[in-house]
Amino acid sequence: MSRNSYSIGGLVTKMRNPDADLRFMALNDLISEVQRSGDQFGVDDATEHSTVEQILALMNDLNGEVKNLAVKALAALIKHVSESRIQTIIDRLVAFTASKDEGVRDIASLGLKTVVAEVTPGSPLAVTCCTKLAPKVIAQLENPASSSELLIDSLDLLSDILSRFETTVRTNTSLQTSSLKAITPLLSNPRPALRKRAVATLATLISAAHETTLFNSLVTSTVVKFLKGSDIEQLKTSVSLVAALARTAPVKMGKKAKDLVPLIIATLQKDDDELKEVALQSLEALVLKCPTEVAPFFTQIVEAATSLLKHDPNYAGDDDEDVEMGEASDEEEVDEDDDFGDEYSDDDDTSWKVRRSATKLLTACISTRSDLLSTFYQTVSPTLISRFGEREETVKVEVWATYTVLLGQTKVWGTGSAAKEGESTNGRLKRKRSSDQMDVDEGPISQLRLQTPAIAKSIVKQLTAKSLATRQAGFALLHELIGVLDGGLETQISPLVSRVEASLKTPDSGLSGAATQLKIEVLSFLGLFFRTHHLKIFVDELPKLVNLLVAAVGDKFNKIAAEAFVAATDLVKVLRPVSPSVSSTSAAVVPQINALYAATMKRLTSSDADEEVKGKGIVCLGTLLFHAGDQLASDYDTSLAFLRDRLKNEVSRLNAVKVVGEVADSPVCKGPAFETWIQECLVEVSALLRKVHRPLKVASFACIKALLSRSGSGLPPAASQALLADLQPLINDADINLLPLALETIATLLSTDASTIAYVQNSILPRIYELVQSPLLQGPSLDALLAFFTAFVRAGAEPLPLVQTLAQAAESVKKTVDDSGTQSGMQSLATSSRCIGVIVREAPQVADGIVKEYETIIQSSSSSSASIILGLLTLGEIGRVVDFGSHKKAFNKIIEHFSSSSEDVRRSAAFAAGNVAVGNSDAFLPPILQLIETDDKKRYLALQALKEVIIHSSADSLAAISDTLWTPLFDNCQAQDEGTRNVAADCLGQLTVLNPAKYLPQLQARLSNKSRHTRATVIAAIRFTFTNESSSYDELLAPLIVEFFKLIHDSDLGVRRLALSSLNSAAHNKPHLVRDHLTTLLPELYGQTEVDESLIRMVEMGPFKHKVDDGLDIRKTAYECMHTLLDTCLKEIEIHEYLGKVLAGLSDEEEVKKLCYLMLVKLAQIAPTAVTQRLDDSVPAFTETLQTTLKDSAVKQETERLAELQKAALRCMVVLNRRASPTNTPKFSNLVQTVVLAGRFASEWKELAQNAVQWDEVDAMEE
Repeated sequence: MSRNSYSIGGLVTKMRNPDADLRFMALNDLISEVQRSGDQFGVDDATEHSTVEQILALMNDLNGEVKNLAVKALAALIKHVSESRIQTIIDRLVAFTASKDEGVRDIASLGLKTVVAEVTPGSPLAVTCCTKLAPKVIAQLENPASSSELLIDSLDLLSDILSRFETTVRTNTSLQTSSLKAITPLLSNPRPALRKRAVATLATLISAAHETTLFNSLVTSTVVKFLKGSDIEQLKTSVSLVAALARTAPVKMGKKAKDLVPLIIATLQKDDDELKEVALQSLEALVLKCPTEVAPFFTQIVEAATSLLKHDPNYAGDDDEDVEMGEASDEEEVDEDDDFGDEYSDDDDTSWKVRRSATKLLTACISTRSDLLSTFYQTVSPTLISRFGEREETVKVEVWATYTVLLGQTKVWGTGSAAKEGESTNGRLKRKRSSDQMDVDEGPISQLRLQTPAIAKSIVKQLTAKSLATRQAGFALLHELIGVLDGGLETQISPLVSRVEASLKTPDSGLSGAATQLKIEVLSFLGLFFRTHHLKIFVDELPKLVNLLVAAVGDKFNKIAAEAFVAATDLVKVLRPVSPSVSSTSAAVVPQINALYAATMKRLTSSDADEEVKGKGIVCLGTLLFHAGDQLASDYDTSLAFLRDRLKNEVSRLNAVKVVGEVADSPVCKGPAFETWIQECLVEVSALLRKVHRPLKVASFACIKALLSRSGSGLPPAASQALLADLQPLINDADINLLPLALETIATLLSTDASTIAYVQNSILPRIYELVQSPLLQGPSLDALLAFFTAFVRAGAEPLPLVQTLAQAAESVKKTVDDSGTQSGMQSLATSSRCIGVIVREAPQVADGIVKEYETIIQSSSSSSASIILGLLTLGEIGRVVDFGSHKKAFNKIIEHFSSSSEDVRRSAAFAAGNVAVGNSDAFLPPILQLIETDDKKRYLALQALKEVIIHSSADSLAAISDTLWTPLFDNCQAQDEGTRNVAADCLGQLTVLNPAKYLPQLQARLSNKSRHTRATVIAAIRFTFTNESSSYDELLAPLIVEFFKLIHDSDLGVRRLALSSLNSAAHNKPHLVRDHLTTLLPELYGQTEVDESLIRMVEMGPFKHKVDDGLDIRKTAYECMHTLLDTCLKEIEIHEYLGKVLAGLSDEEEVKKLCYLMLVKLAQIAPTAVTQRLDDSVPAFTETLQTTLKDSAVKQETERLAELQKAALRCMVVLNRRASPTNTPKFSNLVQTVVLAGRFASEWKELAQNAVQWDEVDAMEE
């Protein structure tokens, strides 16, 4: 006997001990041993037999704790015992479930469920459960002698098996058929709870079954039969079954919707409230899960729901909106198992359940059909408003929630009209809106504005309810309302403020925190109220509102105080606007500003405020000073000193730096004390540049910019030098994002204080010369470097020594270029030349000498390639601003370098030639055009030179020569060389923008050219016209759109990709041109997202075969275009079809997956209901991505790419998980729990979730 068998045998002996504690301990030790040993656990057959038998015996133990632990022991052992023993366990537990002893039956059922839960899906044990356990469970279901309790337990267990082992069940057709046969008769069982379990199990079965035969059989033989009958109980059951099937098998149910929906609507005419409730719930499921298929019946569904929203046969009062609730009823907990049965007496009023279900159905309709917003405001909105005073509290809150959804949909899909209809009440728009958005139909917003007085009156009246949750829901609805309309409560100010006061003075009671949540909601509402309503509207209530805020700022609960500071900050901006100009402060406002200031300082200087409160309080103080600093000047010694001291506090300094920068920009803060404070803060903030904390450095630069702007030329030299000393360590490429901020700050100092030039010359300039050699210097960093040299020369620096030193600094780079021709070396030479160019631009008197020097270099046969490259690039930079008319030899030599053996020299020569021609087109443009027309070898370089001419010439000078340029460019459309065609296309596009009326028709004429090269070039040229912001030629472009985008189906893949790319550009820059044609374009675009197997080929690479998908670029570009349309043409997109294509892309290649992740995240924000209903459909694709593993031979790049892809998937899932729930999205929730949180992605998920919350907070602050 092995050692393990011996120790386990000892535990079995203890399990027989009369002492229950010892039996319990023995079981516990056994579980620990199994868990500790893992896969290494093993005992001989005799020990295994005795162990299993003894544990099964303990399931009849008199001690409850021992029985429960025996179940856990079986679950732990199930993976480590032989198949025969598993069969023994299953047989014995199944036999136990038939026991008349309720305790034994319950523990056996628990044991079986636990065993199933421990089996890994797809494992051999899963097959065993389906082939050994499931038939025994089905036999119990078919046994007429089985009790109701046993049937319920058996249905639960079978449902667990079907859902957990779905992959195995899908291939086991005999199990599917026998399950259907056993369960279907139970739908007629007289017990409601059992019928409900049967419905749930059938829904799970149909979801697991791959073929539709089973589903069709169930619908035809049972569902339709019941729905056409008159038995109320059968009608309830069948309607509930339709709802369950819609949730678990929406694709299958969608195909039967046309037959079933009319029958379900018909059941609403029956005089049975429970049947009405269930039918409404079924319609809700169909609307959510099969929106496209139920569309033909949508009007009937909405009419039925709207009608039943008023279903209140036992109440003889007036319209509900006139009812004032004296008390708020507690929400009832309803036993869902009784939905099928008549558990209430005739005296019980269950009509509220019908109204609640009708409201939820309307919510589903509104959430899924944003295209019908105008219709909803005509038909549904008035009825919802009339039910705002609903007497049943549960229904009332649901009605308000439905209207909140309607407002939310209007905000997403209808706010373009708000921009056009008018501004907010206080004369400003809360959000920027494009001119394109202003063109949308004004329907929804116009109708909402007309109904707003009734909405506001009804909701404000209901805010007296005793239920705190109800009041909170009311304020949430008002918050959403004014957020959509940028106002709207002008007629209800007095009663509204009274309700606000009552809610903010609600005493805290109990542990639920309901009062705290209510106050936070009210304060959040107040903040938005202040932002969207003009002061004159609520000025009479201002003292009361300020007193409420003052009290809330001092509240003992920090969350309330923090939210109060946010609301106070918004109020201050309204009390004293400073944009576009500073307004005077009225006598009524001054006391309120003083009161808010006193309360703010009192809380900030108290010892009981946490960091969140202090952070929001500092922002409020900054806003007070920015907007009303002149009114608070007498207390500068306290307020400004407080902010300055917070700069020294490690916890709060980041927030303080931002606020100090804001106060420094204040147009009203003035005086000697303020100027002294500016200089003191500059010293403190400058020192922060040496800190490691990067966000602090970024904030410090913004603050320093404001402080320098305010101090102007009055900054003491010592302060300037101290700041330069703090900036000096940052003049390197270690943090390329901070570098431009440092350089811009130095440039600002040079422009305001010329005395700093000496320090810069001695301490900063050496670092600058080192920096010029960095290959990382591009974009903003390069622009900032050029700005530095501009400021330095303007401040009085000698230009010639600068040029010479820059040339010397390039020497070390030259050797690198000569030896290897690296791109990094070329970048450094280009940087040097650009720096020299801006110096010459500021000091043109040195140009002639520099040109002669570099002319000599490019003409010398002894010059290295790097020297020639630097010379050419520098001559090009100078030639753009200096006329080379007296240096024609230099130009001729530049052209000679077109024949150089070095590609870098040739490219540099083309750059130089083009820019010299910019400075004198009459002299130097003709030779370039001649090369294009006559020299095949130099044509490409000449075109590059011409491109430089077009890019850098002014519009007027370019217009004068455009005809001269057009012909040689147009003739190159058919060039065989792709590079030549691309350059020609860019140039043609830029010229077309200058004279679209003349050039667009010429491009259009070649759209159908037989040459694919010509078509590609023309498309690329027209694409450029879409990128130009001007709308002057849109009328000329509009007729071309449809003809142009027919090339999406071009036979040439290159042309097709360019057409899609052009559509993307048009959708991004000129969406109004695309919008009217999307009905035609979208189906064609969606077609390009599908995988074309004919474009996939296998390429042999040595002993390996590599799959090449020539259609991948097409699909990627199509998805990029879809992504753009989501931003610019949202209202024209049928969201459900669009979502289907996005979900399909989750199974495509890596590049497409990443795009689809981004689109899903965006869709989750703008169409949350639609996304939630399809989350389970995304599970197979997410699972495959997360479970992908690489071979051991994978290279580092492959590993990094997979890690990046999986992180992108997780980031998307984090956002989607907010919409998920085990009830509505069981598969997605299970994926998160089993694959992510219980696997190797757990820590990464946690980090991503935390980051997502932080970004949400930032977004909320920016709104």
